[in-house]
Amino acid sequence: MAARQDKEMIFLETVHSLAQQQRHCLIECIPLPKDIAKEAPLYFKKAIDEAEDEWSQHNAKKLIDTSQKGLRACIPKNFPYFHVEFGLNKGFVHVIDDETQFKSSFGLNVIRGMLQSQDENMYRRRQNESVDAQKEAVASFVRD
Repeated sequence: MAARQDKEMIFLETVHSLAQQQRHCLIECIPLPKDIAKEAPLYFKKAIDEAEDEWSQHNAKKLIDTSQKGLRACIPKNFPYFHVEFGLNKGFVHVIDDETQFKSSFGLNVIRGMLQSQDENMYRRRQNESVDAQKEAVASFVRD
């Protein structure tokens, strides 16, 4: 579907609240125009490096490339993390040491920056939408 629309997919995965045994995983799949998507690795690398001081309490490796080994082989079990994958073969993961400082909107904010948009409604999570609006979104997705 994305290819027919001349877009590439970016996948964001955030896992947190493991210590409280409230395991939470959020995966977002975002289609971006190909010309913007090809720059995504640079944007995310810079954003993760800059946010490192806020998230980390240790001198752990800031950014781990998951392209070769895959996500599961790159992070310790039961650690909170943020992972971004570009298409299906390249990605970065960062272990989150201080969950209180990590904002779950981090990945979407990077994408908003890539698109040079501060519009909070762009790529927002669909909360409190009417049933009719949700049905129309599903119908539109099925048509695509």
